[in-house]
Amino acid sequence: MLSLIVSGGHSQLVLFKNHGDYQLIGQTQDDLWLAEAFDKVAKIIGLPYPGGPAIAKVAELGDPPAFHLPIARLSGEYDFFLLWA
Repeated sequence: MLSLIVSGGHSQLVLFKNHGDYQLIGQTQDDLWLAEAFDKVAKIIGLPYPGGPAIAKVAELGDPPAFHLPIARLSGEYDFFLLWA
């Protein structure tokens, strides 16, 4: 099972192979909460709270090739950044 663990200040991707047998495969490189990021973005673009479900709903109407986003250089293959001004 692949799990996204979101906690206060840090998020991780963990691969659970069996009971008690798991491996950390990626984590945030900053201290922003993932759920908070969705709520902030939703507020900025005028979507309701909570942000996650609202963003998921409008994302289905999006145009994936509309924007070219740069790829960050990270230390682990599955590490990720969440950067907000």
